[in-house]
Amino acid sequence: MDVKSILAQSDIAKGMEEEQLEKLVAIAKAVDFKKNDILIKENDTSSDIFVLYKGWISVEIQRFPYDTTAQRLRVLKSKGVLGEFSFIDKSRRSANVRAQENVSCVVLPGDELEKLTESDAKVGFAIMKNIAKLLSEKVRSSNFELRNQLIW
Repeated sequence: MDVKSILAQSDIAKGMEEEQLEKLVAIAKAVDFKKNDILIKENDTSSDIFVLYKGWISVEIQRFPYDTTAQRLRVLKSKGVLGEFSFIDKSRRSANVRAQENVSCVVLPGDELEKLTESDAKVGFAIMKNIAKLLSEKVRSSNFELRNQLIW
């Protein structure tokens, strides 16, 4: 599958016109990871966004600095988007993201994506709108999970 097809089917490019999609494709890179590779390292300062199109990953945190076991927070499968929090607020990564099998992604480098969103208002609006929807879904899902833990 080519990068353009992957992005066209992803939530990050939803609603984009062909010309806008081509600009996104121009900065995108296809990257493969092996099982147990770390895609995103907790406390890292990168702001890249990953579009997962093959395999699955887990989002993990260390509960305590001296704890050697990771706590799995979430699992993401094909077509998932990750890394959008740090792209938006430029804060450090809040968790590790680990490949649970061989994984293929399209990476949108944060610095190049930022330049694109600033130089093309239509692309910028589409990306920010789509990221807002993704973040909203994640917050809503977390709220439901927390509520269910409190109830039971």
